[in-house]
Amino acid sequence: NGQLGDGTITNRSLPVQINTSGRINNAKVVVVAAGVFYSLAIDEYGNLWAWGNNSSGQLGDGTTANRNSPVQINISGRMSNAKVAAISAGTSHSLAIDKSGDLWVWGYNNYGQLGNGTITNKSSPVMLRNF
Repeated sequence: NGQLGDGTITNRSLPVQINTSGRINNAKVVVVAAGVFYSLAIDEYGNLWAWGNNSSGQLGDGTTANRNSPVQINISGRMSNAKVAAISAGTSHSLAIDKSGDLWVWGYNNYGQLGNGTITNKSSPVMLRNF
């Protein structure tokens, strides 16, 4: 499903370095989270990256297309991209806390796991209100 982020869908028995193209000044990854067949990362500047299976929108890029290389995810609802402080990857849903302390959710929601009062999947991050 591309969850290794190396641009392929090839299984690997040894570690490989991946490239997050579009990085600012070769930013280093400081936080990672692994879901089922997908991965999330935060770089040292607070940018959010995602790759792998996206069948329920769990990558947060506004699509349900799988990605075998990291794509930068925009936490919407702000004039500019909010910086991310923490992430969590569920089976097929994702959560992030931005540096302002707001909680963002997206992905699979058939059981209400996004906590937004619906059972509708979300392919882009939405801020959880009244949390």
